[in-house]
Amino acid sequence: MRAHRLRRLITASVIAVVLLAAVAVLYVGVRAVQAREHLAAAADAAAQASALLAGGDVDGAETAIAAMTDHAARVDVGADPVWRLAETVPGAGANLAAVRIVSDGLARLGGDTAVPLLSVARELRGVDSARANEVLAASADDLAGADDAVGAVRDELAGLDRSALIPEVSGGVDTLDRVLAEAGPLTKGAAEAAALLPPLLGIDEPRTVLVAVQNTAELRTGGGITGTFIQLDAEGGRVAVTGIRDSSSFAPVAEPLLPLRAGEQRSFGDGIGRFVQDASMTADFTLTARLASTWWESATGVVPDAVVSVDPLVMAAVLRVTGPVDSIAGTLTADDIVDRLLVTPYLSSTPEEQSDQFADAATAVFTALVERADVLGLVESLRAPLAEGRVSLWSARPAEQEIISRSALAGPLARQEQAGDDAFAVYFNDATGGKLTPYLSVGLGVATTTCRPDGREDVSITVDLGSALPTDAATAFPVSVTGGGLFGAAVGDIAPTVTVVTPPGWLPGGVSLDGDLVASVAVEDGERLAVTRRTDLAPGRSRTLVFRFIAPDGGDVEPVLIHTPLLTEPGAARVAAAEPCASS
Repeated sequence: MRAHRLRRLITASVIAVVLLAAVAVLYVGVRAVQAREHLAAAADAAAQASALLAGGDVDGAETAIAAMTDHAARVDVGADPVWRLAETVPGAGANLAAVRIVSDGLARLGGDTAVPLLSVARELRGVDSARANEVLAASADDLAGADDAVGAVRDELAGLDRSALIPEVSGGVDTLDRVLAEAGPLTKGAAEAAALLPPLLGIDEPRTVLVAVQNTAELRTGGGITGTFIQLDAEGGRVAVTGIRDSSSFAPVAEPLLPLRAGEQRSFGDGIGRFVQDASMTADFTLTARLASTWWESATGVVPDAVVSVDPLVMAAVLRVTGPVDSIAGTLTADDIVDRLLVTPYLSSTPEEQSDQFADAATAVFTALVERADVLGLVESLRAPLAEGRVSLWSARPAEQEIISRSALAGPLARQEQAGDDAFAVYFNDATGGKLTPYLSVGLGVATTTCRPDGREDVSITVDLGSALPTDAATAFPVSVTGGGLFGAAVGDIAPTVTVVTPPGWLPGGVSLDGDLVASVAVEDGERLAVTRRTDLAPGRSRTLVFRFIAPDGGDVEPVLIHTPLLTEPGAARVAAAEPCASS
């Protein structure tokens, strides 16, 4: 009898456990269905908020973000003990953990990130530069917190095992990835702007900022020759244009003004430090800025507190916000300023007129910037030029420079370092002395192969080069365009010098031109390898360079390319299919 009662008790206990498990499964299942519906609605609201914010509709974006946050918060599974226990179940647990991470992440991005960003955006609408400076200074801590929240959500998402996710859950994770990808640069940029702009614009004491305007019609590593310099004096957030000089104002010197990077000096010579136009030939913007500062001090006696480098595409972005400006070359708009500054003058004006037109246009644009630019509109318009590396900044104040050095504003060398361990850089320098970039087409491509017995990967960087000049360019175009053959290139040829800089530790594998191995200059620049080859292009001609490199050790490589900011984004190079590994 006693044994019978024991069996009944065990049976009842098992039934109870099964029932409780079934109830728990049903409970979690119902909550999962509800979570899926809310997360889908949150994803739609996130996409809508992004589009509205890009269009400058702060109020509409705030409404959409509130909806996103509400839907994400309704999932609310973070403190649910049944849900957290279910996350330990093999297979299903990973999906339940992902739902929690995504919902919590979206809710946090809505509350901890979007709220302070939108508050600052609202305060910046329609204000002048002085008031904008005050708003940014007062919001610095809040904006830094917003950026920290993005980093925390990203870190939690990085620890998620995605291999077991079902499509519906994987789609939610992808949504959070997209939100982070869009929010990250915005919050990082806002936090950096709040930390840097108020002091740079003289909130505590007067500052002098030197603007170096690069002329990208003649290529240099950083974009173009440093053709025009503008002095901006700032105090209390109010900025005035107080000086301007053309590159012709600075005579070459016999010895470099500052010590140069040994590798770059071997690749390019010491002109980096002797000619003001070549100051941006180095990838190290700290050196470029210190050279520009030294040139400016020698000519004016003024020591800049900071140096910022921009190019005509940045000026076009400014004009999209300020509207057209008048200059001695006529009315300039966002759509025609690049052609009016980098093409037309060199076809019909004297060298003196070219310099005057470029300098006057730069002054007009920056005067419009400080007098009537809408802050929010400017942020949106400058997003692409900033991402392309067209704006670089250096400060003489160590604390400010420390912030800059970790940002996208730190120049080409820093951009490569920030792009990751597998980042390669492709830099272009013109060897004609002419203004031929508008007629140069560039294609870039990268390929990897693993055939070596030691497992190290080979990476090839393909650079397609093309000339759009007509066959009679030598006689049809003036010396100001062609360079007149003064630097060793035939008149009418485009002569780009291409340099590929590797990640640390890589080895050279040779350079080919149109399929044939050719000589090149390979130097160590710190821990990186820099390989340089000049290629002359006859009018209408196309040629292909391939730079090959060997990884320092085994393991997968996912190459990333950054490059000199060009007038137009490079196309895709004609990368040849990898040859099969030879059998032993």
